[in-house]
Amino acid sequence: MNPSLLIGLALIVGGEDAPVDSKNIADELNPPVRIEAGGMPIDVDVGHAAPFVGDFDRDGKLDLLVGQFGEGKLRIYPNVGSNTQPRFDQFQWFKAGADLGVVPAG
Repeated sequence: MNPSLLIGLALIVGGEDAPVDSKNIADELNPPVRIEAGGMPIDVDVGHAAPFVGDFDRDGKLDLLVGQFGEGKLRIYPNVGSNTQPRFDQFQWFKAGADLGVVPAG
């Protein structure tokens, strides 16, 4: 079985002195949504997916990084939409210099 990537994201905003009340945090999360890239659901090659958002190409828009268990490879999906209405394009493999960047398992 190779499940499609499902992501539910929530953003908690507060000052550095503002305590986070985790008691009702589940009530604040949005339901999961299927994330697409290039009009197709995101699906990793092997195993579990680990999503993270960040501005990897320094254009001011949050891109999507997806790590996969299989071989520890990382994909970067550029955001070709906006931060309020993200739209992801086809992925590029994360590189560390000229080499494929990976996260070792074990």
